Amino acid sequence: MKFQKIDFQNAKNGIIHIDERISVEENDFLRHTQVKSIPEVHITGTLQFDQSSLVFSNLELDGVMIVPDSITLEDLEVTFDTTSQVTYSFEPVDPDEDEIIVVKKDTIDINPEILQAVIYEAPMHITNCPRDQYPKGDGWQVLSDQDPKEEKIDPRWAKLNEFKLDDD
Repeated sequence: MKFQKIDFQNAKNGIIHIDERISVEENDFLRHTQVKSIPEVHITGTLQFDQSSLVFSNLELDGVMIVPDSITLEDLEVTFDTTSQVTYSFEPVDPDEDEIIVVKKDTIDINPEILQAVIYEAPMHITNCPRDQYPKGDGWQVLSDQDPKEEKIDPRWAKLNEFKLDDD
């Protein structure tokens, strides 16, 4: 979704309301992430122009993303609901202002903002595989952080347990 500076100047009070549905199947940005595709995103919110050079986005996003199962690598659908606020500028800004995105050719493209907000919601690890079906092999197995931990004493230190210390 792209918006020209003239769109903001013509909008009532400099506010453009957004209520769109998009999907992202193939994208260079997604190739370098855990997210395989985003079949559905509902975007609502506003882009507000300050009548000089800044545009403030205030977006709400909800939908579904496809990510691989952490164990089986099968596709899993994950729902998300997030927000995004970004400031854009039609004019150059101080280099120290890394929070403001300077746009080129008086055109604001909010697609990167949308993709970034969705990708931040992607889970680091997710699985639908029951624990008793985790892969195992000869001398190895996949463990879960929810498995009970056995308190094993390092055999190099086991001999110290035989000593009785007097606190007198």
